[in-house]
Amino acid sequence: MAQSKISFDTLQYDLKGALQFLADAQCKETIEGKTYAGEWPAYMQMHKRFVMLGTRQKYRDSNSFTTSGIYNLLSEMYLTDTSLTQILPMLRASFHEIQSYATEQRYNFWKLLPPNRDLQKGLQPSPVPWVRRPTHFKLRSRYINNAANVENDADDTASGNLAGLYHRQIFGEETSQLAAIDSLVDFSNTSERRLAPFQLFDTYLDTLRKNRHWYNYLFNGCAHSGAYMTWLGQEVAFKKWSIVKTFGHNQIFYLKQSICYPKPYLPYLPYGTNDVDAVVNANVLTYLAQKGELALSKGTTGAHRFIYHQAVRKRWSRAGHYYPNRYHFHYAVSRALAAGDTALLPTARLMLQHLTESQRQAGSYRSRSRVNHGDELQSTTYALLALLNFKNMGLNVPQSSLNRAVNFLRSQRQCVDNKVFWEGGVYFSGGTVVRNVLYFTSDAYTTALVAQALQKYIMQENLSQSITGRD
Repeated sequence: MAQSKISFDTLQYDLKGALQFLADAQCKETIEGKTYAGEWPAYMQMHKRFVMLGTRQKYRDSNSFTTSGIYNLLSEMYLTDTSLTQILPMLRASFHEIQSYATEQRYNFWKLLPPNRDLQKGLQPSPVPWVRRPTHFKLRSRYINNAANVENDADDTASGNLAGLYHRQIFGEETSQLAAIDSLVDFSNTSERRLAPFQLFDTYLDTLRKNRHWYNYLFNGCAHSGAYMTWLGQEVAFKKWSIVKTFGHNQIFYLKQSICYPKPYLPYLPYGTNDVDAVVNANVLTYLAQKGELALSKGTTGAHRFIYHQAVRKRWSRAGHYYPNRYHFHYAVSRALAAGDTALLPTARLMLQHLTESQRQAGSYRSRSRVNHGDELQSTTYALLALLNFKNMGLNVPQSSLNRAVNFLRSQRQCVDNKVFWEGGVYFSGGTVVRNVLYFTSDAYTTALVAQALQKYIMQENLSQSITGRD
C-alpha cells in the first residue's frame, strides 16, 4: 500500500525533539563508581537465568560503547548540518568521558574500577589493582568477577578513535593523545613509538593461528580468513589445535586447567580464544575508511572476505558474536560503505535484496523471536539506516521501503513535553553462549540512531531547508 510522504515540519519536530531528549538524558554529574558526567544511560539486563550470572534482572551500566556510539552518531549529524549547534555541548561533555576508557590508543568496554571483592584466595596484591567491570550489575563469585576484567577490544578501540577523529574535525582541538597519534611519520618497530591506527588492528589478525573459537567453527566458517579479531590480546596457542580440544576446555571452564579459566587481576581474553565477528570487522573498516588508512591495513582484504562469506550464506543472525539483532550486520556494513569502503558493494547488494524481501507490511523489520521478542523497533531502525546508506551510495533502494519504515518508526515514538524518544532495543550482548541472554539496551542510543535516520531521510528527499529551519 502506498504511503504519502511525511511533511518537513513533522520530521523537523521529531528530530529536534530527539536532540532535546538526548541533551536532557545526558548525565550531568559524576558519582564515582555509579554514574559519570557526559555519558548516556544504558542498561545491562538478564533476559533469563544463566549459570553464574543470576536470574532475570536489569541494572544501569557505564560503558564506552554506548557513549562513544552516541558521540559518533551526533558528530556525523553535525558534520552533515552544522546548523545543529545544539549538538556541540553534548559532544564537549562526553569526549572526556570516552577517554576514561582508553589505555593509550586502545579502548575497553568497561572502566577500571576497584574490585567488588577479593579476587583470589589468601593474600591480595598490595596495592590492590583496579579491574574492568560493570558499575552496578551484581557479580558475585571470584570467577565471574575475574571473567569480567576483559581485554581491550577492536570494537571499542575503533569507536573511541573515531570519536577522536570527529572531535578534531569539529573542534579543531588536538589533545596530547590525539596529537601524538597523528604526528607519526615513521611506523618502525621502535618500542617507544606509538602504533599507527591501522596497526592497532593488524596486530591481531585471523592468520597462522594455533587456536580457533568454537562459535566461528560452528556458525561462521571461513577459517584463516585474515580478518580482524575482536580482542587486542594474546590468545592461548595449542601445539596442534582441534575442535575436540576446544570443546574439552569449554566443558571444564570452571577448572584452572582450562584455557577458559580467568586469572585474578589480569586482563581476560574470553575463553582464552580470540574470535572473528563480522560486525566488529565492519566497525573497524568504518574507522579506517574515515581515517583514510584502508589501503595501509593488512586486514582489509580478510575483513571483506569474511563479511561477504557471512552475507552470501545468509548468516544474518549469526554473523556477529556480540550482536544478536540480525539487522545490525546490515547497518554496520552500510556504515563502512558510506565511509568510503566501496569494496563492500557486492555485500551491500546481497543485503539490499534481503532488506527488500524481509520488510513487513507495516514497514517494520523483525529479528528472531528470541531476540527481545523480535526487537522490532531496533531492527527497523538498523534496516532503515542501511537502506538510506545504500541509496546514498548509488544502490537502487525503493522509495516505498524508506517511506514505510519511517512511518513505522514515527508510530513508535514517545513524546514528553518537547522531547521525543524511542525505547531502546538490543544493541549489544554478552556474546556467544549469552548473546540471547545478557543484553544491553539504551533509549538514548536508539533515539540517536533514529535521529540520524530522520536526518538522512530528509536529505535524500531533497528538502532544502536545514533541519533547524535556519537559512
